[in-house]
Amino acid sequence: MPIDWPPYSPDLNPIKHVWKRLKELVYQLHPEFEDLKENEADKELAKAWIKEAWDAIDMDFIGGLLDSIPRRRLAVRRAGGWYTKY
Repeated sequence: MPIDWPPYSPDLNPIKHVWKRLKELVYQLHPEFEDLKENEADKELAKAWIKEAWDAIDMDFIGGLLDSIPRRRLAVRRAGGWYTKY
């Protein structure tokens, strides 16, 4: 069954907001993240910090993003497939 999707709709995938929140949390928890070097020890440290930030993402935040999908979809449809305030 094909999806009735506007031809020019922006990305409605909420994951872009999750990535943004993850990045914010990494730098909030570990401002020194930007000082890491390109070596194995720092790569492992970065992985650990990213996992820590991932675990700190509030599930209510995720739920809110999922709950917003019908509103976003409606806004895009009303905008004829073009960008909206979302």
